[in-house]
Amino acid sequence: MSKTVRARAVEIIFALQNQRSNLDGLLAKHSKQVNEQDRKFLQSLCYGIARQWYHLSAIENQLIDKPLKPRDLILGAIVRCGIYELGWMRSKEHAVVTEYVDATVVEGRPWARGLVNAVLRNFIRHRAELKMERHDAETLWNHPTWLIDRIKLAWPDRWESILVENNAHPPMTLRVNQRLISRETQIEKLSAQGIDCTAGSAPASIRLHEPSPVERLDGFDQGFLSVQDESSQWASLALQVSSGERILDACAAPGGKTTHLLELADVDLLALDISERRLTKITENLVRLGLRAQLKAADASQPDTWWDGIVFDGVLLDAPCSATGVIRRHPDIRLIRTEGTISALLGMQRVLLDALWDVIKEDGRLLYTTCSILPAENDDQIGRFLERHPNASLGALSPKIPGTRTAYGIQQFPSHTGGDGFYYALLVKSGSSQPRVRA
Repeated sequence: MSKTVRARAVEIIFALQNQRSNLDGLLAKHSKQVNEQDRKFLQSLCYGIARQWYHLSAIENQLIDKPLKPRDLILGAIVRCGIYELGWMRSKEHAVVTEYVDATVVEGRPWARGLVNAVLRNFIRHRAELKMERHDAETLWNHPTWLIDRIKLAWPDRWESILVENNAHPPMTLRVNQRLISRETQIEKLSAQGIDCTAGSAPASIRLHEPSPVERLDGFDQGFLSVQDESSQWASLALQVSSGERILDACAAPGGKTTHLLELADVDLLALDISERRLTKITENLVRLGLRAQLKAADASQPDTWWDGIVFDGVLLDAPCSATGVIRRHPDIRLIRTEGTISALLGMQRVLLDALWDVIKEDGRLLYTTCSILPAENDDQIGRFLERHPNASLGALSPKIPGTRTAYGIQQFPSHTGGDGFYYALLVKSGSSQPRVRA
């Protein structure tokens, strides 16, 4: 029996369950062999399951009487896919039940046909009450307990809104290349296409009310537009680049900030990324936008392997982080991240900050940014850095940047009317003529 798109969804969810890969990587692998319509369905189904993961898990445990043996956990993925389709996508019941029963044969468990059939039909009978039942914080908020507790502790006045936003569908935001076209003119062009859009908070940002394939957007192929969240756009602006400066984008892929920096000023820019494969995407964007930068595959934390000894005026460090500010875009983050992985990331951030401080000239600046909402990765990290480096002080961030002012930077939170969760802190080496602020 050949694999249907639903059987592919089962394998994706099973792999996600076992943390074998991230959701985007799994979708890319399985989408190669399906048509565009099935690709959209597969993405919608798998993203939806990731968003409702803990609630679906609770329902699954209620409907399956005995725990599955470790070798048969693929059946849990089959049931979970079926429950989500029947409860959240309102697919045709007969087709859903039939195909997921057939998936037991595809996965080498034909003896489980009756089990899957019974479980899915039981869910159909009790769908309303099962969807309403929320037994604990994990099923209520669809986040792991440890992460709920961390967010509560960090942001006691807004933790609920953060969790709600994390479970919502994110907006699609564009960045206008203002060297080529004004934002107002680009909005008019998109509106003429029948695309409903408005200006975002960042000067070059446009929010689409409904997502659209980029190749259909008037101006994308000509280099007038790029896709970039508006919180991410503020990062390039916060570095305050000027023409003629030497700039390092230290963890550059996929290149949204790289290309934005080049649109803002005529800078000599080096873009680093530890993955040569990921640099390919930056090259594609540079070509489409008609921009130039030097690209190098290297570990930014080891300057001896890539630095030529010429100091930089500015460094943008978009540090590896928990990505807890972009859960709505990558709902599998709540499954992949653990308290242990956060600890490892804290060490990596510290090493990067210390290493890159050495490649900046006196009077130079480093913008530290993450897509995290956890203070341990943000304000706490910067506070410890300032203690270690007496020649570092805080640079002033533009008052135009929206967000909550913290001791050392600005924290943005995910918002349905704005950008993702992001943190920014500007560090300046002693001797700088730039304005400084006190913590």
